[in-house]
Amino acid sequence: MALRTALRRGQLVVAEVPASRPDRRAWIAIYPLQTPAAAATTDQRFNLFHREFEASYIDNGWCVGPGDGMTDVQTAHAQDEVKLNQVLSAWGIDPSQLTYAHRTDYPV
Repeated sequence: MALRTALRRGQLVVAEVPASRPDRRAWIAIYPLQTPAAAATTDQRFNLFHREFEASYIDNGWCVGPGDGMTDVQTAHAQDEVKLNQVLSAWGIDPSQLTYAHRTDYPV
């Protein structure tokens, strides 16, 4: 899977998910914690964020940050790909929903 390779190379991947309100947009984002040692192995760790953003910030290209157009709904840390898949499953995310962040409007 190309996205799994992207994660192993330290690339951010995301999935847009339903937001809690119509004036917001929401994503699941997976940030690989790349280290030189991990790059050569499957010993990879990840930070996961379920974030909501004010749609007006995205539409206008404004900067976002915690409490300023962005809200963290939930966060998690996965110490390996097995745990990553467990978190995604617990959050109701099918890995096939994930895509490269640059192919979306993900603002962070």
